[in-house]
Order: sequence, then C-alpha cells, then structure tokens
Amino acid sequence: MRRALSFKHPIYFNHLLIKITFLIALTVLALSFILNYSFKNYSIGLLNTANEKLMNQILQNALDTNNYAKSFASSMFNNPDAASLMYGQDIPMIDMLRNMKNIGMTLDSTPFMHSAYLYNGRSDTYYLIGPDTGVRTSQQFQDVEIAHMIANSGMMMPLNPIPRKIAFSEMNPEKKEEVFSYILSEYFPNSKKVKNALIINLRMNWIFNTLSSFQETNSLRGSNILLLDHEGKVITSSNSGENLFEAELSAEPFVSEILASRQTSGYMIADYQNQASVITYATYDSAPWTLVNITPYEYIAESIGKVKRTTISISVIMMIICTFSAFLLARNLYAPIRNLRFMAQQLDHLQSDKPDDHNEFTYIARSLQSASHKLTSLESFRKSNLFLLKQNYLRDILLNNSSAKIYDESLLKDQGIVLNPKSNIVVVLFKIDRYSDFQAQYSSRDQSLIRYALHNIIHEVLLPSFACETWDDGNDMIVAILNVELSNGELRQSLDYLDSLKTLVPEIQHVYETYFKTSLSVFVSHSGESLREGRRLFAEAVELSKYRMTFGHGSVLFQQEMDIASLSDYNIDHALTTQFLDMLKKGRLDEASTLFNSLMKSLANSSYNNIMFTLAHLSSSIFNAINLMEKNGTVRFALDFVSFDNRIKNMETLEQIKDEFSKLIESIVLKMEQSRNEKSELIAINAMKYIEAHYTDPSLTSNQVADQFHITPAYLGRLFREHASRSIADYISDYRLIKASELLKESTYNIDEIIDKIGWENKKYFFTLFKKRFGSTPTEYRLKSRVDEMSKTNEV
Repeated sequence: MRRALSFKHPIYFNHLLIKITFLIALTVLALSFILNYSFKNYSIGLLNTANEKLMNQILQNALDTNNYAKSFASSMFNNPDAASLMYGQDIPMIDMLRNMKNIGMTLDSTPFMHSAYLYNGRSDTYYLIGPDTGVRTSQQFQDVEIAHMIANSGMMMPLNPIPRKIAFSEMNPEKKEEVFSYILSEYFPNSKKVKNALIINLRMNWIFNTLSSFQETNSLRGSNILLLDHEGKVITSSNSGENLFEAELSAEPFVSEILASRQTSGYMIADYQNQASVITYATYDSAPWTLVNITPYEYIAESIGKVKRTTISISVIMMIICTFSAFLLARNLYAPIRNLRFMAQQLDHLQSDKPDDHNEFTYIARSLQSASHKLTSLESFRKSNLFLLKQNYLRDILLNNSSAKIYDESLLKDQGIVLNPKSNIVVVLFKIDRYSDFQAQYSSRDQSLIRYALHNIIHEVLLPSFACETWDDGNDMIVAILNVELSNGELRQSLDYLDSLKTLVPEIQHVYETYFKTSLSVFVSHSGESLREGRRLFAEAVELSKYRMTFGHGSVLFQQEMDIASLSDYNIDHALTTQFLDMLKKGRLDEASTLFNSLMKSLANSSYNNIMFTLAHLSSSIFNAINLMEKNGTVRFALDFVSFDNRIKNMETLEQIKDEFSKLIESIVLKMEQSRNEKSELIAINAMKYIEAHYTDPSLTSNQVADQFHITPAYLGRLFREHASRSIADYISDYRLIKASELLKESTYNIDEIIDKIGWENKKYFFTLFKKRFGSTPTEYRLKSRVDEMSKTNEV
C-alpha cells in the first residue's frame, strides 16, 4: 500500500525540498541567462551570415555585369558598323542610317544598356544610339561631361566605370538617369587628340533592380544597400528616397572601418543616422566597389524577441521539471525518515490529538516510548478476548491444521484449550434445524447469544466424560472436538465412547429444545489418532450432516454406523418420470401426485449426491414441460425455475422438498384448469362472432363453424352448450329470426326478399319458427310495428 505523507508538519522534508529547490532554481536561472545570451548572439550571427552570403552574390552579379559591359564595349568598338561611323568620312546617308540601325539593334538586345555614343575625331561628329538617336556636331552634343572628357583626353580612363547622372533624353532633360559610362578611345599618332571613341552608358538602376530581388528575403527586410567606391563615396543605394548619389560617407566610423578592413566580408553593430543598425559588407580585392547593407536593429528585434520568448519558455519548462525533480529527490532522501516514522505510526495505533511536537524525529521518539506501554497492555487485551482467540485457534485446527503450532501443548494451554494434541479425537457436529426460521425469528445479537448458550450446554454435558472444546462457525453449526479415552495404549474398540455419546447427545438435544423450542441434528465422525486428523474428521462430519435430508430433523448419525458406500447409486426411472410428466401435462392431479410420491420414495436409500441430482433432473424436467406448453400458447404459468431451484437447495429434509414439489404440481394443474376454461369460453365467443358475420350464408352449419377452429363439431357443440346454453343450430336460427324482425321493421323488402337475405332456405319452416318466436306472422309483425311507430309519432 502506498504510504502518504500524513504527518501534519513534515519539517525535515520541507527543509530538504526548500534547499534543493533553491539550488536548482539558481542553476536554472544562470543557465537561462547563458542560453539567452548565446541564442541571441547565435541568431544575429545566423542572420548576418545569411546577409553576407546574399551580399557576396549581389556583388558578384554586379561585377559580372561590369565585366560584361567591358566586353560589350570592346566588341562594339571592333564592330564594322561602329568602325564605319568612327573612321569614315563623307559617309552616304543610307550607309550611315543602316550602320546606326544595326548598332541600335545590338544595343536594344542588352536591356541594361541606356545609350551609346560613337565619336569620329576627323569630322568632330557624335553618333547617338539610344533615346536620342541621331548625329550631332560637338557644338550640338548636349552631354557636356563626355564632350569635356573627349576634349581633355587626359581625364579618360579606358573602360573604367564612371558613375554619372545624365538626361534621360534631349526631349526630357529634366528627367535624370544614373548610369555607369565606359569609354574606349583611339588617338591620332603622336598626338593626345582623340581620333575616335566609343562611349556606352550602363543603367545603374538595373543593378539596383537586381538588388531589390534579394530585398524580399527576411534577412534584408528594412535594409538600405549602398554601393561604395574605394574612397567611401556612394555610387548608388537601394533606398530611392535618400539622395545619396556621390555622397561622401568616408567620415562615418563604420565606413572607415570597412575600407580599412582586410576581410572580404563581415558584419558589425554601429550607429547610422542616430539609429543602432547592423552593418554587413562584402567586397573583392579586384572589385572597384564595396557593397554595404545597413539594417536598423529594430527590424531584427522581432527575431531576437522570438529567441528570447523561446528561451523563457524553455526556462519555465526546465523550472517546472526541475521543481518536480526536486520534490522527487527530496521525497527519496526523506524516504528512510518517512519509513521509520511510518513504522512508529504503526506501533502507535492510538492517534493522539496533541499537536506535533517539533519534527519527525521527536514524533518517532515519542512513538517508540509509547510502544512498550502498548506491548504490556497487549497481554491484558489477549486475556480479555480469550474466547475469540480460542475460536480462531480451533478454526485453524478444523480448517487448516497443516501448521505445526497445533502440537505445541504450551501454546494450547495459553489459548485455554484443554485438548491433548497427541490423543485420539472425535469430531461431533451439532446443526440447528430449520435454520432459516431461526434467522427470521431472532435478531443477530440473539442468535449469537443462543449459539453461546449451546456452547455452554455442550460443555456442561460432555466435559464430565470427555476433554472437550467447541467451535462456532457463525452460522448453523457448532463443532465439538473430543479426546477419546485410551486403554493399554490403543483406542478402545469396544465402542464405550459411542455408548456414552449415544446417551449424552440426546440429553443435549433435549435441553436445547426445551429452552429454545428448536431441534438439533447431531453427526459423529470416526475417531482420529491426534489433532492432525482434525481437518479430515471435520470434513467427514460435514459430509455425514448432508444425510439429515434423508433422516430428518433431530436425527443423530454416527459415521461408524453409517455405511455411505453401501447406499444405492440410484438411477433415474425414466419411464416413471415420463408417466408423471404426461399426467402433469394432462392436468391429472391425483395420478401425477401418486407417481411423484413413488419417485420420492425410491430416493430414501440413495446417496446425497444422487438425491440432489435426481431432484435437479426432476425439477428441470417439470419446468421444461411447462415451458413447452407456454411456447405452444396453451397456458401461461409465470413460474421461475431459478427461485424454485434455490428454495429446493436451501431445504434441509426430503419431507420439506416433497411438500414444495407438491405445491408446485398443484399450482400447475390449477393453472391448466383455469386456462382450459378460459380457452373454452373464448372458442364459444369466437364461434358466435363467426355465426353473426356469416348468417346470410344458406349453407352455414355447425360443421362449417367447427372447421374454422380446427375442432370436431361434437366438441364445439359441447363447448357451445356449456357457455351459450343452446345448440349451434338453434343459435343460427334465432339470430336469423332477429335479423328478419329488424328488416321487417326498418325496410320495405317483401317477405320472400327478407327470407333470402337472412340465408333461410325453408320458407314454411321460417313462418313456423317466426310465429313461435314473436307470437305473430311476419306480416302481422310488420303491421303491428308500423302502427306502434305511428302512435309514437302522433304522441310526439
């Protein structure tokens, strides 16, 4: 059984639990702070690592575009169409237009190209390919910055991307386009004057559009991506709202740190525009630019918050688990103290109402001190309950005598038992007759007193002759164990003790019956060599007591004189049983009772098991028969086999069983007679209804009515006379005459029509019976009926 902490103030357990819980809580809090810090840095590191990878990809794409622009410029410079425009003089208009068209088509095939200029130094002419396709002289050319570079060739750096803002077109000079310009030129021999040049303008926003596709990721959400040159000047940015083109950011600490860094990528936390931000950058040694991503810290705070909430959740779960673990640990550590206290509590059966002193140890000490007092009081308690202890000891001897303690004479004396365990014994079983009546007549307390009185009667009568002890099973049995006298070391075979018992037992029966008006049946076993035989002899006496059923109440049976093995193994007389059931089904009470008495008489010399088997077979046969009659719909008995069988099994003698079966047989026959009368009346009533429904049929006879009910006309006629006091033919004629009288009163049919409608065949016989029934002819009856009707009408 599980031991609960029932101590009111388990102080020691509480101290253990508090200390362990405090230490574990402190450890969990420290681990929580460490986890939060580690998870936070780990999350930021993951975000920045992801940003670095993306920045490297973006920068690589920009460098690839730069290299493509250089290759495109070189390829275009050597293009025959471009060469014709840059080197030719007096070019025919058709050829010039064709060449410009071909170059325009090549330019249009590259979406990130804005425009291209082809410069012919000999004619000082600019050929414009793009939004303003056309031919311009140096005076007409509106891109002043390029014209200045051509004029001052020392300012040009071949194929180096030059960030610029140019007019979108000559027609829309207000709209500006950010571009990278790539210049590839050729000089006159021995001169710094440009002989010819190719200028292509690459849209910066195309690079920005490439960047914007990466801004859709969570790691770049809310970011501003800057493209810086080696001097810290902004070339372009992803935030179009900020005008940072060619803005100088070298004074910003994080820009200086990035430009001075030898690493190709990395991240840091710094202030930008008075706002804490996470800075991520990427570059290459050969790259002309550095890509910088500025993400305000507030945009990654949500991810950090998730990490924080996760850390708190983990900490709370750990705290709950650790608190429960602390309780289990404290409970296990407390277990020895709890077990000791529990054992002390087992010793201290009297629960004190005093408050607990200080702690468990004080309680244990107090309990152990009181244990000695309880042990000393145990002896006095045993003495005051000596009778109950003796009863329990005797019960062990009779029901479970395998224990060696029953041979201990000192233990027997301690229990107040006067028997000698090594002497021969006899078991005498006293049974209270009509025990169910005994239980109904007396209360439980009175029953105990009467059984105790029987103990005293047995002791008073038997003790002068035998060492005797009695045991009460709490029901209808009192068992006496007797020491039988010895002679010359052997059991006396002269049956002197049996003679004594035959004298003493009737005396016990007489005294008991005189005072309590109830008989006793007594059963004496064989003798046994010692108390070890107690269980066997008791079982023998119990088996012998079953034959009270044959010998009746107040019987005295000795096992020595009762040869149970010689009792006949009665075989059920199936022929006699079949005759009995046939008489019962036919409702012949006298014949059935006679046959049943014969069956019961044949059981007188049978063994108990054969008697019970025969009774069970007989009762089941009777109930099978009545169940079959119920299924056939002949009669309803409403009898319960289980309750009847239980009553039979609880009866003590064959005479009682015989009376119960007789009552059953009488009730069955009575029910069959009642059902038979009810059935006869029902057949007669249904026959009348059939006649009333078919009286118009001229061929209606008693035979036809009997056929409807599947019985003989003679039997139907007898039933009809019993219940209707007339024959079927008389009832048919009388009913037809009544119907004829009704038609005479209520209809205008003539006599012949009425005779035909009521199914009458003999007209002359009809007139004879009608006059005999109503005292007039049909015509007179009709006339009289109409006169009476008119008289009533006039009176009204």
